[in-house]
Order: sequence, then structure tokens, then C-alpha cells
Amino acid sequence: MNLFNKNYPVRALLNLLAYLYGRGAVEKITGRLEVEYNKWGRMKNVYIDGKLAFVLRNNDGYLLPTAHGAVYMTRRVVISSEVVEYIRGGRNVPAKYVIDITPEARPNGEVAVVNPSGELVAVGRLIYSARELTLGRGYAVKVRAVSSGEPPPES
Repeated sequence: MNLFNKNYPVRALLNLLAYLYGRGAVEKITGRLEVEYNKWGRMKNVYIDGKLAFVLRNNDGYLLPTAHGAVYMTRRVVISSEVVEYIRGGRNVPAKYVIDITPEARPNGEVAVVNPSGELVAVGRLIYSARELTLGRGYAVKVRAVSSGEPPPES
């Protein structure tokens, strides 16, 4: 493996994204990837088509999706349409309003929160497993960023 190949950082980034968010998320990325590095040469931010899509969490090296990066995620939580404006206000997602959850979503993993029509509402960390969500108590997703209503990319 040639570490000085220009394509190596992009391939490594795509492999990291596939590991964190699944191969389906990487297959949705069709735009131009740009990586911003810090002064030590480590990955800091990832841009897709000039928009900030992922940021690096310093303590563990995890790439966190922004509202633009969440449209590429396959791990989704579908919420009731009656709480969409509540969630867009920056609130967390109550478990009793979760309609559906994708099977690959894991507790303490990042998920995209979408309305029943598939429009992105927010992105955040899933608190409970799908089995625990059936209880309908507590908060299901701790919201980190809200979306302005950007349409998802064509699959």
C-alpha cells in the first residue's frame, strides 16, 4: 500500500465511513469529497460538494454527521409528523413518537431522524435499542443537529 498515493486518503475515508455507517451510506455519496486536516495532519472535517458533512470527534476519532451528512445515512428513525416542528426546535425525540427504526440502527450510534415522508428532520444519537423503544418511555434520540428541510439524495 502506497501511503503517498493521492487517492489513499479518500479511499481510507470511504472505508471509515463504510465501517461506521454501513456500505449503503457510502454508495449514496456521489459528490466531490474534500478533507480538511488539522496542523498535525489528521482528519478534521469532511466536505461533500463544498458542504460540511462530517466532523471528527477528538476523544475517540469518530466521524459525526452534520445535518448535510445525515442525508447519506441508512440508519434512520421515523417519527410521527405531529412532533416534527418540536424536533426542529432542537428538542430530543420522545420514544412514544417513534414509528419505525431501521434494523441496522444500534444504541449509542448515530441515526438520521426523518418524518414519515422520508424528509430529514434531525441527526443525533440513538439512546435505546429497537426492543426498548417498544416501551414508549423516555427519549429515543438525543438530537445534535437539526435540518432545514433538505431533500434526500436520489437512491
